[in-house]
Amino acid sequence: MPADESLEKAVGRLLVGRLSGKTLDAEYEQLLKDGTAGGICIFKDNVESLTQLSELVAKISRSSIFNPIICVDQEGGAVQRFDDVLSPLPSLMALAATDNEKFAETAAVVNGKQLRALGVNCVLSPVVDVASNPLNPIIGTRAFSCHAEKVSRFAKAMLEAFMQEGVVPVIKHFPGHGDTGQDSHSELAVIDRAKQSVEELELKPFKNCAQLAPALLAGHVWLTAYEKEPLPATLSSKLLEGVLRKELGFDGLIFTDDMMMKAITNKYGLAESALLAVEAGCDVVLLCSSAAELKNAHQHIIDAVRSGRLKEERIQQANERIEKLFANKEKPSIDPKSRVVQLKGWLADDNARISSIYQSAITLLQGKFQNITDNRVTVIAPNHPRYPLPLGKFLQEQLKFSGMKPALEEIRYTVDPGQTEIETLSVQAKDKSVVLVTFRAGLNRGQLKLAKAMEQSASNFIGIAADIPYDCLAVPKSATYMCTFDPSDKAMEELAVMLVRRMGATGKCPVALETDAINS
Repeated sequence: MPADESLEKAVGRLLVGRLSGKTLDAEYEQLLKDGTAGGICIFKDNVESLTQLSELVAKISRSSIFNPIICVDQEGGAVQRFDDVLSPLPSLMALAATDNEKFAETAAVVNGKQLRALGVNCVLSPVVDVASNPLNPIIGTRAFSCHAEKVSRFAKAMLEAFMQEGVVPVIKHFPGHGDTGQDSHSELAVIDRAKQSVEELELKPFKNCAQLAPALLAGHVWLTAYEKEPLPATLSSKLLEGVLRKELGFDGLIFTDDMMMKAITNKYGLAESALLAVEAGCDVVLLCSSAAELKNAHQHIIDAVRSGRLKEERIQQANERIEKLFANKEKPSIDPKSRVVQLKGWLADDNARISSIYQSAITLLQGKFQNITDNRVTVIAPNHPRYPLPLGKFLQEQLKFSGMKPALEEIRYTVDPGQTEIETLSVQAKDKSVVLVTFRAGLNRGQLKLAKAMEQSASNFIGIAADIPYDCLAVPKSATYMCTFDPSDKAMEELAVMLVRRMGATGKCPVALETDAINS
């Protein structure tokens, strides 16, 4: 093929886009056919049903001149895209709370097997960040633990299982997002600690997984110990080529995090940031943007090669790494409709295996385990815009199943309640048996006051941390507080089963609670 056409396709191989709806639109279909885009990242808003999703994936694959990278953030817990049509997956912290790597392996086998059958060939998981900051606004239960060695053990179990199932796993977010106080979706995340401290904590899981992981995702995180001026790892050759490649010995494929995040777009244009990422050493650029924006970035990189700013060898090097993992375009062994039949045939068994993991993760953080035996119980839960937290509904079902006639009352409160609302709720909870659900109370500080008030007002109190476990620090150690490490509907369902029909919680908290960080 002509040299220009060859370069255009070589650059296109690096770029992964995002669809705006539930079908492959004409613009992106043409980009795939031309080789201007090398793949698609699928999100929850691209999913309507299993049949529709299977047909969408098949069409992406058929349309591309490459074996396209079809990837998804199917982590589990708070971040998963297919839980409405495939098996819901526990968060990584919930997996670590089981204290058994076999459960992590099982979750990855179920996840990988289902993705592969669907035609998705790349999963942006597991997260190997270290959960060292209780007030981190974006990582939380997406990480396994605050202990780097535990993160490494569980990540390795999942990596091996994903690869066994024929799906490319991508560890993230290098060089570590666990200790940041910022969400890189909104602003540049910063870790401002000494180099030795970073090496001993953030970098350790990446080092431990460097020889096993086939791919890695670089985050929009600024390490002040390595870059004097604000520069995310995504754009830092010092971190990508110097630390990751040379010091840690990673020779796999480097993805960028989504270049549409404000940590990048607040300072750099999308096209320029894509070019800077490739210059710094990234091999795959996630441009979760419009077809027109991806096309502009594609042309900008081509222009940089032609002008001599970017060496063509850098593009060739990235293509070689991509081809090692996504080489020949595969012909689907079965058609999309047959895939759906196959997947539906697996779901009952897969869901049962996953349910046992959710139950094994539930942890008694403090106090004594309490079953709910009283048919009169008041469930007080946040009215969260993203997570329904329907514990009341599931408790109602379990109490009925156990032969009771429940008189369950459910009260919803504002995610960050003010003093007037807390006082009103205290009156409503007076001398009642209360189950209080909290969600990231340290970041929604009204919940800290609410938990204290409910524990004092109720005749019987059970606290439930539906995400990170630090919420229990708001009440006396004698008060019962449990944690699911996962805000999903499935986690609430399995918690209800345990509260009504089980005799105890067997999970072990994978993060240290000896801190007053949320009360500072």
